[in-house]
Amino acid sequence: MKDVEFFKIKLSDKEHETIRSNFVEHKKFINKNIAIARKKSKGTYCKYCEKETSSYCNSHSLPAFCLRNISSKGLVLSINQLVDFPLMDFEKGVNKAGTFHLICRECDSKIFREYENPEAYINKPTTKMLAQIAMKNCLRYIGKRLEEKSIFELIGDQNKNVIDFVDSMHEVQSLDLDEYEKEFNKAKKISKKNFGDEYYLFFHEKLDYVVPIAFQSSIALVVDLDNNIINDIYCNDPNYKIYGLHVCIFPLEDSSIIMLFIDSKHQKRYRSFYKKFNRLSLDDKLSIINYIVFLYSEDVFLSKEIPNDILENENLISTAQTTLMAVNFSFSKSTTEAAKETYNLNNHKIIPNLLSEKNKLK
Repeated sequence: MKDVEFFKIKLSDKEHETIRSNFVEHKKFINKNIAIARKKSKGTYCKYCEKETSSYCNSHSLPAFCLRNISSKGLVLSINQLVDFPLMDFEKGVNKAGTFHLICRECDSKIFREYENPEAYINKPTTKMLAQIAMKNCLRYIGKRLEEKSIFELIGDQNKNVIDFVDSMHEVQSLDLDEYEKEFNKAKKISKKNFGDEYYLFFHEKLDYVVPIAFQSSIALVVDLDNNIINDIYCNDPNYKIYGLHVCIFPLEDSSIIMLFIDSKHQKRYRSFYKKFNRLSLDDKLSIINYIVFLYSEDVFLSKEIPNDILENENLISTAQTTLMAVNFSFSKSTTEAAKETYNLNNHKIIPNLLSEKNKLK
């Protein structure tokens, strides 16, 4: 991730009205272009076995059993329940929630088998399971970047006035793709050989209740718990690497698994974070993880049984609207300070903690 600026996904009342007044036309236009972009981004080879294929698996970004365990009549809520963007779906069927299409069906049925087995969580996950999670996270991001690249190509084709912006976005996306490809290949190798210490699992907790959210992704933390920079998202050095934190929230049938882990080679970058994190109470740990998920990612899925007073909480909505957008221009010290303010984890108690026992599914 070369250059980044944060913004709020929040439309004015007038913008809402403009979109809704021509909703069908806008929806058709968006869906058409997304379908074209997705088709172009798939390629013709399975990303794992590298064999030519014409049919890709409808792979989930997290184990489907997690989604089923929080679903109501086969449905879960997307983050748009909080963001409220008119052209995005508010709810998803389990079969369509958090999916990507980069690997063949045969590979999908084999390469994630260990970690997608709910019975495997009786004990701590093995290195093989962590590698499979890392592989899945990389594939999800590779899929996103390929789709974004295709979408920006379409934008450039339709409007030549933005060609410079499209070129700058391609540069950012290419750098991201290169990093994700390397991480994926490393995780793929580890998953095959099951090395013992390639990942550092510094938090693993089995809760004796079912949390109402499901999540799995890699998140590049900007700051630690003392508000010191972990990942310098404004670094202009193309050799500077962004290192992610793997976060898993897996609701089981009658319990939940919460995990945080990193590549062992990235411990120095994250040491200040996990050392202070591990000294906190369990309630604070869960609250911080909950805050990180809503602050950094749009890939969280929610149960429809979550009370309205939580879903309508202003601080939760505002937090969920915070996101990152890459742009290509110079950054000053003030933007770094703004990032530290935006991503200050000491604000974690301002939103409802959906990982706490009081908010469990009944």
